[in-house]
This record gives sequence, C-alpha cells and structure tokens, in this order.
Amino acid sequence: MNVLTKEVFEDARVDEATIDRLEQRFEQSLMRQLGTRYHFGGRGYTGIDCSSVMMKAIREALQIKVRDLRWMTADQIGRGRRNLTVEMPDPEPANRCALGFFDWDEDGIYEHMAARLIDGSWVWASSTVGQVVHVDEAARGRWQRQWREIEGALYGPTSTLRLINWHGWHN
Repeated sequence: MNVLTKEVFEDARVDEATIDRLEQRFEQSLMRQLGTRYHFGGRGYTGIDCSSVMMKAIREALQIKVRDLRWMTADQIGRGRRNLTVEMPDPEPANRCALGFFDWDEDGIYEHMAARLIDGSWVWASSTVGQVVHVDEAARGRWQRQWREIEGALYGPTSTLRLINWHGWHN
C-alpha cells in the first residue's frame, strides 16, 4: 500500500482515490474519538477541544507526527493557516468532508469548529455535553439541542464551511 507522506502532498498532484482514502482515514479517526472528554484547550489525556479533535484526525489521516503539523486554533484553521483548509467551492462536492467554523459572539474570531462527514452527519467536541459527539439523523432526538446549535449557526452570517486541503498543506 502506498504510504502517504508529507512529500506526496507537497507534490500537489494527489489523485481522487488518494483523497478518498484520506477522507476515510479522517472519518475513522473522528469516530475513534467519540466519547473523549471535552476540555477547553485540551490536547490529550485530560480531555480535548474542538480544534484538537480535528488536528488529531487530520494528522492520523496523513500519518504524520505533531512536529510535522503543529496544533492550531479553530480560527487559524478556519482562515487557512499553513494552507490547511480552502474555501468551499460552489457547488459543494457531495463526496467530501467539510469543516464548519463558527463565530458565536460575532467578534470576527472563529471560536468553534465541527466536521461534517460525507453522509451529512457531524462530529465535534461539545462543551455542552462534555465530550466528543456524533450527530446523525438517527441520533437527532438524543442530541437535538446540539444539532440545532450547529445547523442554526452554520447558515448564519458569521460561520463558514471549508475543505481540508489534502493537495497542498505546508508546514
């Protein structure tokens, strides 16, 4: 099997099959993190916050170490720091995961982020619930409040969707 390394991505000629594998790895990593305790600013054993959940999943998808892709805040990721994310094209691709970024207090800084999976469900570190959650159609009843928060905020003027730039992120 082709080992996906930093050099492959700097080449910027990543084919669709490779992107599909990366997206699958990203989703699998997110699903392994379900139930992990939420801790604002957390990056490890004591808990994890929204940006750390996503950074861990991206690193695991790329099979790289923290030193190769250091931690970033939701705001930095949402603004495309290190070329890690790119604007969502129009029309939105149906077969890609997306990252949603939310500016809850409308101060121009994204305070929160979540991942929309290919099937339309969402994964995020919820401070309200106190853990990493997965919300899909089947779980809407259980997580109704969280679903409304994400869905409501997503279409607000201070939120955005972006794609992970599997083609050309850089250190």
